[in-house]
Amino acid sequence: MIISAHQPAYLPWLGYFAKIARSDLFVLHDRSRIGRRNMLNRNKIGGPGGELLLTIPLDHEDLRAEAPLDEVRLVDDGWRRRHWKAVQMAYRRAPHFRAHAEFLEAYYATEFATLGEVCLPFIDYCLDQLKIDCPVHRISELDLPEFDRRTIIPVLCERFGADTFIAGPNAVDYLDPSLLDGIEIEYFHYAHPEYPQTTKEFRSHLSVLDLLMHCGPESADIVRGTTS
Repeated sequence: MIISAHQPAYLPWLGYFAKIARSDLFVLHDRSRIGRRNMLNRNKIGGPGGELLLTIPLDHEDLRAEAPLDEVRLVDDGWRRRHWKAVQMAYRRAPHFRAHAEFLEAYYATEFATLGEVCLPFIDYCLDQLKIDCPVHRISELDLPEFDRRTIIPVLCERFGADTFIAGPNAVDYLDPSLLDGIEIEYFHYAHPEYPQTTKEFRSHLSVLDLLMHCGPESADIVRGTTS
C-alpha cells in the first residue's frame, strides 16, 4: 500500500492533489504545529489584474503558541466576503466559473472556527471534481501513539500496513533511515503542467481553483499529467 500525508491547506495547488492521486490512502496531518512562516492559510489565484494572494487571518496567540492546525482559530474580519469577491472578479469570465460558483458561494458563506476546519470542505470538493477516489483520514481521529516529526511516517505506515510512503522533496532533511526499516520512501517531485488560461502569459503554481475554472472536467487528467 502507498500512503501519503500533508497538512490541511487553504486553496491548495495542483501538486497537493497530484500526490493524493498517486496514493492508495491519504492522511491529513491536522495535528501538525503551525509556525509563523507557512503557506497553509494562504494561496494565490490569478485573474486579469495579475496574481492575488488570498490570506486567512489567524489568531496571534495561537501562532505564538504554535498550536496544531485543528486548534488554530481564525479571525473573522470579513475575509470570507473579501475572498469570495476576489474569486468572482478573477474568474467570472473563466469558461467554468458557473460550474463552481454555487459551491464557492456556500463555502464562503459558512463560518469556520479553525484553520483545519476551513480547509476540509474545499479539499473534499476538489477531490470529487478531480475524480480522485482515495480514502482520506485525519490524524486527529486516528488515536495514534505519541509521535514527532521523525516518527510520524513509520507510525502511519504501521497503522495502515503500508510499505511505501510518498514524501515531499524536503523530507530528506528530517527523515531518520534507522526508523524506516521495510518502508520505501518515494520522493514526490511534481512537474507543473501548462493549461489554457484567460491571460496572455501562463501563470504557474496557483491554487487548483485556477485549473478548475479554466479547464473544468479536463482538470482531472491535467493534474495527473495524462493529457497530451
